[in-house]
Amino acid sequence: MAVAVFATVGVLAIGGLRAVLMADHATQAQSQRLAELQVTLAVLERDLRHSIELHPRDGYGDRLPALRYSPVTDPRQLELVRAGSGEHGRLARVAWRVSERGLERVTWPVLDGALPESEQVRLFLGRDAHAGRASTANGQMARDTGDELEIRFDFVDGDTLEVTDSWPPLDGGDRRPAQVIVRLVVPGLGPVERRIALPGAQ
Repeated sequence: MAVAVFATVGVLAIGGLRAVLMADHATQAQSQRLAELQVTLAVLERDLRHSIELHPRDGYGDRLPALRYSPVTDPRQLELVRAGSGEHGRLARVAWRVSERGLERVTWPVLDGALPESEQVRLFLGRDAHAGRASTANGQMARDTGDELEIRFDFVDGDTLEVTDSWPPLDGGDRRPAQVIVRLVVPGLGPVERRIALPGAQ
């Protein structure tokens, strides 16, 4: 009888320890994901705040908008030209997009006539295993907060104060948006929104 009692207690103890370890793992994974999100938003905000009115040329020599985004293009990405920082800062052509790997920041070595094969990609918020484990280890988290990484951009027109899901505006105006609204859905964390005012916007 005593052996059976001790065996039952042992099983309960092991089960309790396993639950504690799983909860601790989920907390650590979520904390790591939150730290990654903070870094991502800081870099994205810096790109937008340092964006300038410079129109790069495409591979055919045609001028592109200084800042552009459309929800129907493939790939669906935000493109801009940003000023460098520091004494020897250089202008950079930058894009943000979601791929099969995760949220990517793309740069090109030249502003004009950049070829797709010259892209330099840095991965943010990767679709890696620890994000999935963080969701499943915490039960309903994956279903409650969304399990697909998504990003979208909306733009506040400084002239009309209207919010549009693409830029530049259809009226052909060559101006900067007053604000860029960044909406992210991050597995394990859920939806996140950040409003970024652009310096020098009309």
